[in-house]
This record gives sequence, C-alpha cells and structure tokens, in this order.
Amino acid sequence: MVLLGLVLLLVGAGLGTAAFLGVRDETGTVSLEALGFSRDAQPLELLLLGAAAMLLVALGWALMAAAARRRARLRRDQREAERLAELERVAESDRAEQERRFEDASLRDEDLRRRESHLDAWAQELDAREREVARLEEAHRQQVGPSVADVVTGRAEGSVAEGTAHWSQSTPRHKADGDPAR
Repeated sequence: MVLLGLVLLLVGAGLGTAAFLGVRDETGTVSLEALGFSRDAQPLELLLLGAAAMLLVALGWALMAAAARRRARLRRDQREAERLAELERVAESDRAEQERRFEDASLRDEDLRRRESHLDAWAQELDAREREVARLEEAHRQQVGPSVADVVTGRAEGSVAEGTAHWSQSTPRHKADGDPAR
C-alpha cells in the first residue's frame, strides 16, 4: 500500500508540475507537451487536469497514511500479544510454584505423621518397659525385705535394726495409682 501510495503521489505531483509548466505563459488554447506527448487543451481541461492531479496526490497521501496506521496497529497488536504471553508465562510459573508448595506441604505432613506414629510406638514401648520394671521391682520386694537404704529413700517404713521395717504402700518412683512418674 505504501508503494502504491508513493506512486500515486509522484504521478499526481508530476501531472500538476506538467500542467503548471505547460500553461504558465499561455492564454486561450494551451499546448501541453510532456513525456513526448503533445495536446492542445482548453483552460477547463487544465482545471480538470489539476483537480485530477490533486486527487491523485490526496489518494497517495491517504494510502500512505493508512499503511502507516496499519503498521502501527500491527506493532501495537504484537506488543500486546507479547505482553499477554509474558503474563501467561508468569501465571503458569506462579501456578507451578503453588503446586510445588502444596506438594512440599503434603510431604511435610506425611513426614510429621510418620514421625508421630514412630514417637507413639516408642512411647508405648517405654511404657511397657516401665511396667515391666515396676513388676520386677514388686517381685523383688516380695522376695527381699527392706534395707536401710530403702527406709532412707522412703521406699520402706520402720526400722531395719528393730525388725519393724516394711515396704510402704507407694514409693517415690511410683504414684499411688500405679502409673510411672514422668
């Protein structure tokens, strides 16, 4: 379109220049000579030729302006498409980051649940060991009488020397209800 507009602009300017050069010194019938052509023209014909030349100039100018607007619109559309592509890329990146965070949180939750179950199992094992120790202590107390150390630590009451020492009902290590102290 630009090339066609430029051609029309140059043709219109050329015709206008030829018309001006052909009639600048003449009155009445004018003889026009341009590009190897010759023609006798009336002033009305010259007026129409000038109007046609101006029309060609205006059309050429309009075509060039339309082509410039079209190129500007295409550049604007291209910039907008690039901006949208960048926004979509950023949105996809954000979505992928959010999914990664959810996955990491899920893995942490699973790890915490696994650790919790491991700690629960360990606590149950320790409780079972403490019950076994308490049972063994009770069996030992049944077989052996209290010593001076047992009376001193509070596990037994009375006097070992007088023979009145007996095991107390609750020991400092165990609560009255039988649960091990923690």
